Amino acid sequence: MSDKEVLTPDSANRPSQYGTTSEVPPNNGSTYTLNEAYTKIGFGTAQRIYWAILMLAAFMDQIEQAMLSLIIPFLKCEWHLTILFEGSIMTAVFVLYGISGLLCGQISDKFGRKVVLYFTLSTLAIAAVGSATATNKWVFLVFRGVTGAAMGANFAVVVSFTSELVESNKRAIGVTLIIFVTKVGMFLTVIIAYFLLNLVGWRAFILIISSPLVPAIVLICFLPESPRVLLVSGKREEAKLALRRMAELNGKELEPDFELEHGAEVEDRGEVGMLFLPEYRRETILLSVIYGGNILVFLSFLLFLPMALNSKWCGGTDRTPTYKCRRMEQASLLRISIATSGTVIGLVIAFLLVDQVSRVAGLRVYAAGLLLSLICLFKCINPTITTTLMFAVLFFASGQNLIIWIVMLENYPTVCRTTAMGFINLWGKVGGVTGCVGVYLFFYISPAYVIGMYVAAALAALIGSLIYSKETRDIQLSDTLRLVSE
Repeated sequence: MSDKEVLTPDSANRPSQYGTTSEVPPNNGSTYTLNEAYTKIGFGTAQRIYWAILMLAAFMDQIEQAMLSLIIPFLKCEWHLTILFEGSIMTAVFVLYGISGLLCGQISDKFGRKVVLYFTLSTLAIAAVGSATATNKWVFLVFRGVTGAAMGANFAVVVSFTSELVESNKRAIGVTLIIFVTKVGMFLTVIIAYFLLNLVGWRAFILIISSPLVPAIVLICFLPESPRVLLVSGKREEAKLALRRMAELNGKELEPDFELEHGAEVEDRGEVGMLFLPEYRRETILLSVIYGGNILVFLSFLLFLPMALNSKWCGGTDRTPTYKCRRMEQASLLRISIATSGTVIGLVIAFLLVDQVSRVAGLRVYAAGLLLSLICLFKCINPTITTTLMFAVLFFASGQNLIIWIVMLENYPTVCRTTAMGFINLWGKVGGVTGCVGVYLFFYISPAYVIGMYVAAALAALIGSLIYSKETRDIQLSDTLRLVSE
């Protein structure tokens, strides 16, 4: 056997330190792999219903960053926040987001997707009410930290779940729709803020923005568990039942006695060590670098955006930003709305690029575009040009974010998919925390220093994208580990 030969438990019975698979049932004409079963079921009503529920579950993910950026000026006035405490709110959200994403990703790989979604959505609803009724800044800080922890666990599970309900060639569409919804949610948050924030106040604004959580919690009851998770958990009959239910909704039929290959439990699912096996190590490291740079720019830029556009840094006679109690001006909210629309448009273009051309090419094009946009933003010429450049930054950062998520889910098997997403997401949130701290440290000295930090992060992401070379566009999703022989 050559050094490059790959043993795949999907096609061979092979024990490992991470468990074993069962003997393949004899092929009697109605024995399918999961990918073959999904092809027979087709894409139809079942996936549309399930994806709609999952899109609702994912809706809140990036609303948090936009919402905090918009209401912090109100909190600053009401509770006289210091710069340190203001930064602590954002830091608490991102730190707990990253940690919980890894821990709950492991739980999801071990025990299923639905149990995590029930917990996270319920926690988000409780935290929203707690934040809106907070009596002081410390109570608010605690509830926003809880919100960050719940969101971190929720999003990776939703992305994995979405990709596991269809045949492999439809996964990019599903993931794009999920991330598209989060970007639309962020954009709608800004639009709603433009019309309502100064009118109803920040407390009512939180409740209005969080209202989709109620139907999401109810509708999760109608989702089946992921058949891929059921299969690697040894629950072959439950997986077959879930597939039959999907076939019925799609108006298709599976043979009454059909069988699925590899229905025995794989032990030790959700182990971080799996991500550093020879087959996955290089991609794990590179994706962590790329995603860390992307999130440093993307998340903290949502904090930097209202601070910059609401200050006199660009367009005023006083070029030095000041830290004081200032309500968000309507003109600033309008410019923020224009800039954040780049997140939605960038996402759509990124999907078309990676779906029709290449994942690797998409990573490189968007990384280069992000770096160039940030370099052009160094000098503020006038508010219109600055807003346009901010649109470009969010255009490229959003598209890059989508491509990374698609590549992440395609690189790893079901037994550690959400663990991988949680691990890489953790490094992303390290970048997000670094970015937020950098904004608060440097903005009141000079916004140019913040842009310099962004340029460094975007450069690291570009270098990682140029080194990354594994094309996953045409591969099928794997359920168990690919082991490289030594």
